[in-house]
Amino acid sequence: MGSTNTNMTERRMLLPFQAVANFFKKPSGPKCPECVSVIIDDACPNLDCPLKVTEWITRWCSPEALNIPGLGQPEAEQLAKLGLVLHPGELYGLSPGDWARIEGVSADQLDEIQRQMEGSKSPKPSALLHGLRLPGVSANMAKRLIEEIGSIDSLQETKPNRFQEIDGIDEAMAFEVYRWFRDSVNKQALKMLDQIGFNFTD
Repeated sequence: MGSTNTNMTERRMLLPFQAVANFFKKPSGPKCPECVSVIIDDACPNLDCPLKVTEWITRWCSPEALNIPGLGQPEAEQLAKLGLVLHPGELYGLSPGDWARIEGVSADQLDEIQRQMEGSKSPKPSALLHGLRLPGVSANMAKRLIEEIGSIDSLQETKPNRFQEIDGIDEAMAFEVYRWFRDSVNKQALKMLDQIGFNFTD
């Protein structure tokens, strides 16, 4: 009996230590091939994962979005892997020294990229929204959102139940779009783009 009580007491004493150990235990499961973060819900949760940043920059520069053809996927991959950009807003603040680190970009190509970037600052609202790469928002859905809600500024204040009233948006997507505008990195991107001169009110 005494031995049993001793064992129970020892186990109770160990419980807090086990809880702490479990808290700091690294999650297990499939990992992102680029940043080795554990995959959650079939997606990498790491916001600065080079793969995710590359996809965002590539979308931003696509013809359906901001139309910067001089900046393709090879350049976007290098910018992401070197940690020079986390979101599209940072593209517009790259220094000559930053661009010099990108292999395969000639002086003429860089001039063309910068010319195209300057010309990209007055896009249609739907093109700008598409370039922001909200979850599930295609080019057509971006047009529908602007038609229904009015502007990107208005979208930031829209509640999930209003999103669900739009054809093609279910409860899960409504929440994801709502949550996108409340993410700290996305808010930083919007703030920087606003300071650069992009119009979110029309």
